[in-house]
Amino acid sequence: MIYIKKRLLFVNGHLNVGGVEKSLVDLLKAIDYDKYEVDLVLFEELGDYVDEIPKDVNIKFYDLTNTYGAFFKCIFRNLKANKFKYVFIRIIFNLQRIFGVSTISLLKSLFKDLGTYDCAIAYRIGICSEFVAYVVDAKKKITWWHHGSYDYNEEQTKTIEQVYDKFDYVVSVSQGCKNMILENMNISSEKIVVIPNIIDFEDIKKKSLEKIEDNLFDKDFVNIVSIGRLSPEKGMINCIFSCKQLVDLGYKIKWFLIGDGVEYEKIKTEIEKNKLEEKVFLLGRKKNPYSYLRHAYIYVHPSYVESMSITVLEAMCLDKPLVVTRSIGPSEFIRSGENGLLVDASVDGIVNGVKHLINNKDLYKKLSCKDKVVLDKYKKENIREQLYNLIKEGDANDR
Repeated sequence: MIYIKKRLLFVNGHLNVGGVEKSLVDLLKAIDYDKYEVDLVLFEELGDYVDEIPKDVNIKFYDLTNTYGAFFKCIFRNLKANKFKYVFIRIIFNLQRIFGVSTISLLKSLFKDLGTYDCAIAYRIGICSEFVAYVVDAKKKITWWHHGSYDYNEEQTKTIEQVYDKFDYVVSVSQGCKNMILENMNISSEKIVVIPNIIDFEDIKKKSLEKIEDNLFDKDFVNIVSIGRLSPEKGMINCIFSCKQLVDLGYKIKWFLIGDGVEYEKIKTEIEKNKLEEKVFLLGRKKNPYSYLRHAYIYVHPSYVESMSITVLEAMCLDKPLVVTRSIGPSEFIRSGENGLLVDASVDGIVNGVKHLINNKDLYKKLSCKDKVVLDKYKKENIREQLYNLIKEGDANDR
């Protein structure tokens, strides 16, 4: 019997270091390529994770950065470079502002080489979901929701609802996010399916063993690691103020921040202002943060907003005691005092959580053991089957 592979399409902006991109890479690694033929469309750049994409994935890169910038400058720049395709795309993007989101369907002729898919998956909201909704031909369409907060006004919400009407399913990475979507959008509850991101324990463990810089971590200090984008909603700047309080209280602290973002300079300034140059270290963006996380005495996650909180679960994989600020994602799996500490999203909350772990050795030992029951929910085998079931849902050939 000859098995005809199903054609799948994934659409995302790029593959740079980030939670969404990491979850996409892990999902692509989990797919059975004897059963599925997979294309991946990217719109901005290939990115840091591109070498981790399985060789069976066919990457199609359309560089929409060519459409960035002031309208007339963009048009003239592309005309001069004979990039007529991007001239047309930019014009359509401008027409969208006047005639609405469905105007993007005028781009179908430019992307007819993609053909027809059994299932097309938009992995981000915005251009990715709009592209799949109006440009891609597919028997089934699925879009992912990764946001831990709802920051859209009434007009934007109506646009999202219009786009989502073209999809068979909206995948939310947590029940809390599903509830948030239902509270803010006019969308059927049955259309929203909860499928969390994959946490690949074996891959994390393997990568954690890679060598890092010598003498970075000091065993005479409490080494704290925090991983996240350096942006306001991630609360990374609170690590500086928390470190200052703990140092002033006499604790020997070294705090390592892994990530990059718009608040880099602001955080650097606060480090210098508080004379913490020998206490707080900005390590920048790391493709493999696990080799640093392995050396942490405590993992602190200071974010105000998390849809699922991948890095918290990754730290749990490596048996790190957790101090995690409350938000939608971690509140679903952290049982405070049992498998981590949930604290207020504030400097005082973080400081009290860290002090509690340092001063209470029994609690520290208890929280140094991974919660296998929680982590099993995020195993790639479980998540893969949930995706397969969604792709096959309603398909008479797979019943």
